[in-house]
Amino acid sequence: MIAVWIAVRFPGLAPQSLTIRVVGTLGATQVLMLVPIDTGSYLTLYGSLFGLLLPVLTVVWLGGFWLLQSLRETAPS
Repeated sequence: MIAVWIAVRFPGLAPQSLTIRVVGTLGATQVLMLVPIDTGSYLTLYGSLFGLLLPVLTVVWLGGFWLLQSLRETAPS
């Protein structure tokens, strides 16, 4: 919901090029695979979830939303 809100509230943030949208989404997905989840204690678990995972997931979902918008813009009417 955070990514959809950002995409709807700030449409000027979306890259104009489809190539940049695809590369950005794929790059964010690769970064998502590298995010460490530390389960040593509750503090480190919540810190890694909300400090690292939430922002990266937001960027991935935002990129996906922008790709769907690109698909809608290029589809024939």
